[in-house]
Amino acid sequence: MKKLLISIIFMVLMISLSMCINIKGINGGTGDHITNSDNTIYLNISGNITELPLRASVEEALSTELINTSDSDILRHYLNTKIIYLEYNRSLSPKEGMVSIIDLSMKLGFLNPIYPHEIVDDSVFNNKSEIERVKNSNITMVIKIIRSNSTAKISKINRTFIIEGNSLKELDKAETRFILAIYRGIAE
Repeated sequence: MKKLLISIIFMVLMISLSMCINIKGINGGTGDHITNSDNTIYLNISGNITELPLRASVEEALSTELINTSDSDILRHYLNTKIIYLEYNRSLSPKEGMVSIIDLSMKLGFLNPIYPHEIVDDSVFNNKSEIERVKNSNITMVIKIIRSNSTAKISKINRTFIIEGNSLKELDKAETRFILAIYRGIAE
């Protein structure tokens, strides 16, 4: 079992290291390396097509309101940090938004072999002072996901990016926009 797990990890690492992600054409253009169909984008990675399912369509995601931030700002913070701290309400049910939080973590983890980050939440720390020290560090990108009364929105307060929505659908739109900002920016 360990050999199988190590083999899978090694294959994923090798494929990931050889990735050449190009996401031009996301806004409806005809980029050679990505196409989108409803809630899926197809990435051309070293000649192999990789399917990346999205929680919302690209069109829906682009309707997400950005406040005090931009796609390039999200990408810049992502590339200049080593830790991603996810802050969220652990009691959210899957229908209320936990699915979006898990999806965000998985999609950020997909890029980890190329752009390594420690993706953490409060469960890995012993006390609140450790959490605050990590959140306030210059090498940490804090992403707070909240169920709010507003439609899909990504805002930035200091160094914290807040992904919010009033339903699972609205959270999915905002989460997808956040992911697209990173993937599209890496490709350019």
